[in-house]
Amino acid sequence: MESKVMAIVNGVEILESDIDRFIELMGDRALPYKNPEGKKQLCEELVKQELIIQDCYNRKLNESEAFVKEINEITRSILAKHFLNELFGDIKVSDEEIKKYYEENKNLFKSRYTFKAKHILVESEEKADELKKLCENGEEFEELAKKYSMCPSKEVGGDLGEFSQGQMVLEFENACIDARVGEITKPVKTQFGYHLIMLESKTEPEQLDLETVKDEIRKNIVKAKEQIAYVKKMDALMKDAKIERKY
Repeated sequence: MESKVMAIVNGVEILESDIDRFIELMGDRALPYKNPEGKKQLCEELVKQELIIQDCYNRKLNESEAFVKEINEITRSILAKHFLNELFGDIKVSDEEIKKYYEENKNLFKSRYTFKAKHILVESEEKADELKKLCENGEEFEELAKKYSMCPSKEVGGDLGEFSQGQMVLEFENACIDARVGEITKPVKTQFGYHLIMLESKTEPEQLDLETVKDEIRKNIVKAKEQIAYVKKMDALMKDAKIERKY
């Protein structure tokens, strides 16, 4: 069935199918245009686009050095994309491969530590040592945080609430991993200053089951196979090519 002609611009037809493709490309923004009036508005936009293109050809802008250079760059980029799509198109991953990868790399598939802690942040190690001694002598950690901490959490006695591994700077995180629940750490230096950390709770990482990480493993294997295929193909191309290096 032939598409309805919506407009003719200097002999060039704009079809309803052209408008439908335009609507498809718009995605979620297309809803207001999926009606006769909306299609008319889009048709006017396509008319303007066609006029611009015709004007460019009439003035031979398509023959300019800048245009040709840009087209060549775009062509090379698209060709490279199609090269990779073809090279990787047949890559598949079996359930057996996924299971084997999981069994051989179980240590990679664990949940993260979670912590609940309070801290006091000060400028110097000496001040942190002084506050730690005050805590050991019976001073309330929360009161010292309110009085001396430079962190906004001082307003709630240094309480950081619950956080997961990866949310804090590495030095702070490692101190929490090493600390025992209920203890106050020695001063921990970070980019922000010196911290005294009181660990209130710590949940150890747990092994994630295969089903939970199956998609992640599949992606890892695909990426590895793609790398192997790419290296193999490039080795073959390099072997058959005549290359003169001038560097």
